[in-house]
Amino acid sequence: MRVSILIVSYNTKELTLQTLQSVIASLSQSILLQNNSEIIVVDNNSRDESLAAIKQLATASAIPITLLANTKNTGFAHANNLAIAKATGKVLLLLNSDTLVPQGAITRLYERLMQSDSKHLGILAANLRNLDGSPQPQGGALPNLITLTNHMLMLDDLPLIGKFLPSTQNQKFQGWVAATAMAIKKSVIDEIGTLDENIFMYGEDVEFCLRARHHHWDVAISPDAVITHIQAASSNQKNAVLGEIKGYQYIWAKHMPLWQRPVVNTILRLGILLRWLLFATIGRTEQSRLYRSLLSQV
Repeated sequence: MRVSILIVSYNTKELTLQTLQSVIASLSQSILLQNNSEIIVVDNNSRDESLAAIKQLATASAIPITLLANTKNTGFAHANNLAIAKATGKVLLLLNSDTLVPQGAITRLYERLMQSDSKHLGILAANLRNLDGSPQPQGGALPNLITLTNHMLMLDDLPLIGKFLPSTQNQKFQGWVAATAMAIKKSVIDEIGTLDENIFMYGEDVEFCLRARHHHWDVAISPDAVITHIQAASSNQKNAVLGEIKGYQYIWAKHMPLWQRPVVNTILRLGILLRWLLFATIGRTEQSRLYRSLLSQV
């Protein structure tokens, strides 16, 4: 098996079906992958009849689909790890359930990852686009005190100089990529392990890429493998922001020196405070309230 496509589903029935249909069509039209690929879906106890719908689609699919059903929502990392344990491909593609995959995208990811001149290229993300075709930023520099400060204090948004500042959210300084559409060599997982299940959702991709880089694997984005991502279709803004914050705290607790932890907490709180005041000043009341509520949780 050349490629295993891993998809986690949670109450996104129509979007998941749309994603699966686009994946099936893309793989079926690939001479390289049509007979050498598989799809593994893990449903995190959806309540919207996703299971029945996916089962029905699987019976008519030209590409084999394995469906795993959790009895509770175990989180993004744990669900993906269940799929990883079943996968037999040389390349595993983690794919969000709210994506659209055009013809050739998966083939390009596979070919570049397996045929790269650099034997150290281990993780390759798709070039993400919004529904209107505009670029969707992803990834950034690996987390450290400087890159986190530039992000949380919004220094990377400053006119003229911001784009030159390394930040955990500045794609120009590529150290990690999003798990939205992330292709991984199986040999990387064999060496560094699977996703960290202590992270329920948000930040698991940063932590995984950090471990990969520590083991001298390269991380990149493929410019010609374009995939559309219907952003935040399966979550809400508060969960996303809080998950990101908690992810940074966990990464520092796991990987960084002990003395840096209070410094990081201060940086995170300052960033939340800054956004609260900024949104209040410009009249974006809902977002101001969101960040104000987060102060007591960090």
